[in-house]
Amino acid sequence: MPSPLAFKELQALFDSLGVKDFGAALPEGRIHWTDAAGKVVAHARCRAILSWASTNHSILWAEAIASFQQAGVPCLPAPEGEDPYVQDVDEDLAQELAGQSAQLVNAQFLYAAPTGGGGKLFLAVTDFTPGAMDEDPGQEARRVEAARAWAAERLVRLAALLDQGEVDEVATLLGSLSGQARQQADFVVRGTDLAPRLSGLATQAMLWAQALPEHKDRVAYELKVAARGWQPA
Repeated sequence: MPSPLAFKELQALFDSLGVKDFGAALPEGRIHWTDAAGKVVAHARCRAILSWASTNHSILWAEAIASFQQAGVPCLPAPEGEDPYVQDVDEDLAQELAGQSAQLVNAQFLYAAPTGGGGKLFLAVTDFTPGAMDEDPGQEARRVEAARAWAAERLVRLAALLDQGEVDEVATLLGSLSGQARQQADFVVRGTDLAPRLSGLATQAMLWAQALPEHKDRVAYELKVAARGWQPA
């Protein structure tokens, strides 16, 4: 099978097109690249492979990312028998593992999408096409509504668990919520008005987790207030 484009070759291609940034609608398996003026100069299909965190040098296979499951993001499977979460993995090894998966599905190239703080989400890219793409105006609205409903459901569930006294479980779930909300903001509704709200929720979730168990009653109250704020208008 053909080998995907090397990063050096990919960079030369992007330079020739004037690529400066990217955008992704991961639930539809779509990604596009824009120039300095924000004009779309290329687009493609994509599937998520794995996420690499620079903070603790860990990888999480994309099919195990809960927010991706909720949003229906197309993902490549982890190797059979592989733990979906692995620590002590440097970026080069993460790239190598992702590249092996991309090659197995005949991807044209492996794309390392930045996730903030030096982290990367590796994507297998196919059907790369220079130029603009046809847009379905309803897709963005559907993505935004799904992400809003997801956030509301999670907050209602966490508030209920805290009322039941499940403090340790809620603290753990808040940590997961933080990472999932950031993934939603960066890769599901990026560029929409909902994205900064989800980024804010990611930060707030960590603050709530840190406030437990000492401030259990306050966190329970704030979770309920936040849940109402994520309900449809």
